Amino acid sequence: MFEKEIDEIYEICKRVVNEVPAAGITFEYSNYGLNVRGVKRKENVFLPEGKFKWDLYQNVSLDPFFEKESCEKLNKIKAFLLELLIDGKCPNE
Repeated sequence: MFEKEIDEIYEICKRVVNEVPAAGITFEYSNYGLNVRGVKRKENVFLPEGKFKWDLYQNVSLDPFFEKESCEKLNKIKAFLLELLIDGKCPNE
């Protein structure tokens, strides 16, 4: 279930890592599900505890019971990653 989507997200994650050095992405995949976390600016990771917040934090279940919810989360992940790629190539600062 979701093999194609997970492969696509993984490839986009690799692109973000290589093409957007300011961003930070974590991709974890297991037989239980997928966990993708992202931050638009890596330096934010060093904020004091309680002030740091992931820009993206999604846990995707591979259980067929949660198929609709998982599909929505996969779409959120993909949109976030594509936004990072666009912003990284055309910084608005």
